[in-house]
Amino acid sequence: MDIGKDIVLATDGSDFSLAAARYIVDAGLLPEGGTVHVVHVAPSLPGRVTRFLDAATVQGWYADEATKALEPTLAVFQEAGVPHISKSIVGIAAQEIVGYAQSVNARMIVMGAHGRGMVLDAVIGSVAGRVLSLARRPVLLV
Repeated sequence: MDIGKDIVLATDGSDFSLAAARYIVDAGLLPEGGTVHVVHVAPSLPGRVTRFLDAATVQGWYADEATKALEPTLAVFQEAGVPHISKSIVGIAAQEIVGYAQSVNARMIVMGAHGRGMVLDAVIGSVAGRVLSLARRPVLLV
């Protein structure tokens, strides 16, 4: 498999995601000619909610959530002069992150690890754990 130069950074807007963004910058992970794809995945709103809302309201909510999650992370790359783009997706986080990384032929996926602990993650799972199990390319947890 020929891997590209780009990196996918999955963000939920948390301090852990910001730490992952800073690590990409500080460690010089992005090769010359590469781009960081900052991806936020929002879960689909349940039908019991969306049936009472018009499409514009639902899309507005998704856009607001994406903005809150993406802006702080994008600022890290903007300040460092690192090439980046953002992508907002609605769906199941792990599947969408892995699928997006494949679609852009990313060299790796980077995520902030929330550090709740192995026992809690074993019981309730984690997006990072599911990405690790689905991905066919390197995954770096920061």
